[in-house]
Amino acid sequence: MVIEINFTRKWRMLVKRTIVIVTGVLIVLGITVFFLLRDTGHESNYDTQTVDRGDIVEKIAATGTINPMITVRVGSQVSGRIAKIFADFNSRVEKGQLIAQLETDIYRTRVEQSDANFKLTRAQTQEAKVALLDAENNLRRITDLRKGLVASERELEMAETTHNAARASLAASLAREEQAQALLNSVQVDFEHTSIYSPVDGIVISRNCDVGQTVIASFQTPDLFSIAQDLTSMQVEASVDEADIGKVQMGQEVLFTVDAFPERVFHGKVSQVRFAPKEEQNVVTYATVVEVSNPDLSLRPGMTATVSVVTSEKKNIVRIPTVALRFKADEGDKDLLQYEKEDQQEPDNEKRSSDLQQRIWILSSDGQVKPLLIKTGISDGRYTEVFNGSLNEGDKVIVGYRAQWKQGNASGGSRFKFGFRQ
Repeated sequence: MVIEINFTRKWRMLVKRTIVIVTGVLIVLGITVFFLLRDTGHESNYDTQTVDRGDIVEKIAATGTINPMITVRVGSQVSGRIAKIFADFNSRVEKGQLIAQLETDIYRTRVEQSDANFKLTRAQTQEAKVALLDAENNLRRITDLRKGLVASERELEMAETTHNAARASLAASLAREEQAQALLNSVQVDFEHTSIYSPVDGIVISRNCDVGQTVIASFQTPDLFSIAQDLTSMQVEASVDEADIGKVQMGQEVLFTVDAFPERVFHGKVSQVRFAPKEEQNVVTYATVVEVSNPDLSLRPGMTATVSVVTSEKKNIVRIPTVALRFKADEGDKDLLQYEKEDQQEPDNEKRSSDLQQRIWILSSDGQVKPLLIKTGISDGRYTEVFNGSLNEGDKVIVGYRAQWKQGNASGGSRFKFGFRQ
């Protein structure tokens, strides 16, 4: 009995092991058959994307700096020490408002001295007028006496000389009076310039002076304040590369962002394209001015803007992925290379017209690959406009090779069939 029981147990264990082994073999066979059947289908070795219709917005990228439309630099026309300051950063000022005051002692003294000198010359002029009047009367009396032969010829000559001298003295006095008047006006103007006023309505965006600082106005006027006339209207001075400047025109829409508000897109218009070139590190750029509305004062002077100038925009057009234009046949892909070789041997082919510029590869529904020459239009980097009547929506364009083909090609084979490399 014991022998029979042991035999039965061994038999059962053998049956279980056999079932497990058979099950494992069936699973392996099933997986193998699955891959064999999958590879015998029409699976392609190419990555493709579909031709569709959509919108394309062509843009030119640039960077620029945000500045006020009008910035007035206020300086001092006279030298002196700053006594008072009436405006600070972000202060709103009006035209004619006093914003700084220089010490006036020296200039007041000069005014008083010049005024006294002017009064002296005016008095001298009055004295010369009196002397001229006396000389005229004396000349008239001597002339009358000479007619009666009472006065001598010498007396008449002396009277005429005195009259002429008095007239010349009056003219010199009048000239000195005018000179003194001009000097007085000059020092009065300098005295008035010790008070510095705002020339425009605006906001002070820069203050470059402090109380007690000495201002020296010699060959160049020192800048004390910078006043932005209107911060609700700003401008972006963007630098556009010479390769793209030909597409930029006045009135084009501009989109830009700033680091302070990375999620917000600001809008503007191109108001000026300057002809003056600017070269930095052998790169030539041209300044393009963009007008921007800034009602909430979010944009501040000096911010760096990342600019996109909208040069062209089209809606509902036939387009292909731009990457399809960059696809090239691999050295191991003999079929595509053969297509290219045959195509090059037909220079007079109708499809090689001047309107057809670039080649793309089309994958048909039955797995056949064929080249197609197309004419391209605008591009936004991701999609490119296509002008070609033989290219329709839904067509598959090749954009690259699949990893399976690449692995097989790297190992020495160019194709996969039934899961094995040839």
